[in-house]
Amino acid sequence: MRALKPRGTEATFDLNLAPILDIIVAIVPLLLLSIAFVQVKMIDTSVPQVVAEAVQRANEKSETTVALKVSKGKGFVFEVTRDGKTNPIPVANKNGQWDLDGLQLAAFAIKEKSPEVFRLDMNPEQDVNLNELVTVMDKLRRSPDAKKVAFTDPANGTKVETELMFPNVLFANVIGD
Repeated sequence: MRALKPRGTEATFDLNLAPILDIIVAIVPLLLLSIAFVQVKMIDTSVPQVVAEAVQRANEKSETTVALKVSKGKGFVFEVTRDGKTNPIPVANKNGQWDLDGLQLAAFAIKEKSPEVFRLDMNPEQDVNLNELVTVMDKLRRSPDAKKVAFTDPANGTKVETELMFPNVLFANVIGD
């Protein structure tokens, strides 16, 4: 007859943690080094106090809204909504490239007709990258050739002139279509 092993014995084994520790030792310095190369950039968007107050009031009770559709292939289309009526203003591409000067002139014409509007809803298509959007926002921020646009300050009724057109840009389709 065979000898039976007692069932009550426990099997012991050694857990080799050396490979896991090697991975951790290699990854931690890599992560620490990568943090040094990540930088956050900010765009200084300070505006004069009177304009900031006008922007605040315009956001609360605006009758006119301005939206901008941005497309690499089609160019730009402003959609100005006044009294419930939407008026599209296209700015076509020139030689396959965006016409940024034409965009700025069209925005200035819109601003002259509605000087109390400081907000712009931007609707970029998916093929437009962030650097291109920043370039567009820079063109829309200030008027061409430092021309001034006048609006009336409702707090004290004085006429205020500024070269800022649309410093308040909102992205209307952040999630996408």
